[in-house]
Order: sequence, then structure tokens, then C-alpha cells
Amino acid sequence: MDMKNFLAQEVKPSFGCTEPGAVALAAGKAAKALELPVEHMEIALSLNVFKNGRSVGLPGLPNLRGNVMAAALGALGGNPDQGLMVLHGISDAVIAKAQALLDTGKVTESITPDVPPVWVRVTVHGGGHTAHCTIAHRHDRIEELYRDDVCLFQAPPAAAQSVDALYEEIRQFSIQDLWQFATSVDAVDEVLLLEGARMNMVVADASQHEDWGMGSGLLDEDGHASLADQIRNAAAGASEVRMSGGDFPVMSSAGSGNHGITAIVPIVVAARSLKCSERQLAESLALSHLVCGFLKAHTGRLTPVCGCAVAAGAGAAAGLVRLQGGTAEQAERAVVTFVASLLGMLCDGAKETCSLKVGTAAAEAWNAASLAIHGGGLRENQGLSATSLHETGEILDKFSHGLFQVIDQYMATMMLQKSEAEHKPTK
Repeated sequence: MDMKNFLAQEVKPSFGCTEPGAVALAAGKAAKALELPVEHMEIALSLNVFKNGRSVGLPGLPNLRGNVMAAALGALGGNPDQGLMVLHGISDAVIAKAQALLDTGKVTESITPDVPPVWVRVTVHGGGHTAHCTIAHRHDRIEELYRDDVCLFQAPPAAAQSVDALYEEIRQFSIQDLWQFATSVDAVDEVLLLEGARMNMVVADASQHEDWGMGSGLLDEDGHASLADQIRNAAAGASEVRMSGGDFPVMSSAGSGNHGITAIVPIVVAARSLKCSERQLAESLALSHLVCGFLKAHTGRLTPVCGCAVAAGAGAAAGLVRLQGGTAEQAERAVVTFVASLLGMLCDGAKETCSLKVGTAAAEAWNAASLAIHGGGLRENQGLSATSLHETGEILDKFSHGLFQVIDQYMATMMLQKSEAEHKPTK
């Protein structure tokens, strides 16, 4: 595996939650194709996009949240030429129009079965005409665009694989392989990794000066919190800012900003306390991203399992071992111990309460790393917990693609019922 290719694909800046961004982009494209005022619209989503975008804050738009609002804003005033930044610069007048459209029940939402995990179709109507845009496989990949029955754009076929080539490759590696990849990062890689640390700590620091919905970053008022609590509060606070719609970019991991927060912030907080060198920090962050990617290769990108806790938290646990001068074997012990702690944590979509899960994962990552460094942690297979990285990955694979799929369907149905009740016409 080429380390630069891994970092280029898996570790990059992200602005806001990508699911409502994809919905807004599809709506903006459809409205532009319609070339008439939008009178009403329908949103059809994959289960995963519906769930992740249902309640999350929209970046730079205080107190606005969710797929339905994102679609209305994208259709009425978004700039689809800006891609996933389609809602950047939305005016108060557009917000008022979008709210009016929602209040009169002119935006409906549904879940479409048997589609890729990332899948959005927005259909807009106006002046007796219809247009629709479909996004599939990636959040910014336009698959088709129609006005009435005329196809305006059709993308080449996409490979419908559960994991991409990079994930097929990384899931074959051992913890020793991942450890060596972390050692191999060069000066250019180090700059990217340290920039991710800086970027995500800006968001964490923002949470210490303002209540963004949960108040997670405000807990250490006297400045005497333990290192474990500092790690928890910083990670939870950063997630809270992001999920509430804070206007900050974050460095992602495995395609997710919250994954990036969990994978990065605990290690940076610990490195500051332990006075580690930038090189130690960079290698530890690299290992964190690699372990996160390894586990995501087993679970998939959008899953019933809370990846920002389970996969990224496991990565942080491995990185925290490396930061303290541990070994690859101790990193593996920390990972499996961590997963034993949070195995079964469900994803119920992106929103401020994700910060609670991120905070729990951050604190548990420090605990699992500390246990491993001192010879403790999981020493033998127990229940569904395994002592090897590979077997842990296989267990998470079966969780995500087996029983938890049924739970995911049931959970999404409950959430859709709540969403429909919340968006009943008020006029």
C-alpha cells in the first residue's frame, strides 16, 4: 500500500456533515435543470443518508438542521457549482422561503431500499415540469440528471463494491504492517498530519468558550481536570461544535469529520501533556488513521455501528500507545481492549449527541492504551471479544453486515415516523 495514496484518500479536510450537503447538492442541481420556480419537491434517500442527515446542524447556518431543510435551501438558493459547499453564503431571504416551503408540507422525505449506502434523489416540480438529480456512491458524484423525460447527464457506471480497492488492500495487513507504515511517513506526510492536528484542535478550543448545544467543552472550568477528562472534553466539544453547524473545517478520517475528531484530538491532547515531539505526534496520528481505516474496511463507510466511536476510537487507542513509546503488540492489545468496551454501540445519525459518543470513545481510548502499556487489557477471547486485530475486524464485519442491518432498518423506520410528525404542515 502506498502511504501517500492512503492519506490522500482517507485524511482530508471536511466542512460540515456530508449527508445534508449531498442532499442540498442534488436539490440545487435539479432546481437549476428545472429552470422554473420550485413549487414542491420530494427527497428519496438511502437509509444511511437519511439517518445521518436527519438531525444534524447545517454548517454556517445557526439553528438550521436536517435533510429536508438542506434540500429546500439547495433548491431555492443554493449554488450547485460549489459542490458540497452548495449552501455557502445562503441569505436570510432564502432561509425564509425554505421555511415557508417546509411549513406548507411541500417537501417530503422517504427511504429507498436496495440502493448504495450513499444515494440521494431529489425531484423538484414547478410550472407543470419536473426535474430530478440522483447522487450515488460518493457524496458529490452526480449519477444522473433529468428534466421531464430528457436525460441531461448520465455518469459512467460505478463499481458497486462494498469496499474500494484501498480497503480491500488494507484489510489484509497485520498490526505490524500498519505500525511500519506509520514509521514510513515522510516530511510531506508529517505536514499534513500536523495540519490535521492543528485544524481539529481549533474546533476543540472553540467548544471551551461557548455552549454549542451540549456544553461538553465547558466542563473543565477550574483547569484541574485529569488528562483522561481533558481528552474526553476536548474530543466531545469538537464533535459538538461540528454537529451543531459550527462554521469550521475539520480534518477527516475514513471520509468522516467525526472520525477525524476521534482519531486525532485524544492524541494531540495527550501529546501536549506528555511534551512529545512533532515527529512522535505525526507517527502516532498516522497509526491512528491506519487502524481506523483497517476497521472501516471491515464495517463499511456508512454503517449501523458508530464508526466515529468504535473504529476511530480504536485508532486513537493504538496511536496513544505509540505516543507513549509502546510496541505494535501493545497497540494491538489496546485496540482489542477498546473494542471490547464499546462493541455494539449503534449509530443513530449525526447530531449533537454524537459528541457524547465521541467523548466516551476518547476517554476509553486513553484507558485502553494505558492498560496495554502496563501489561493489562484483554488477554484471551471472551464473549464476542477477540485478542487479534484481524479477528476483531471480522467480528465488526459480521455485526455491520448481519444482525445490525435489521436493527438499522427498524431504527430508521422509527426516525422517519418522527421526522414525518415534525414536518407536518403548519398552515
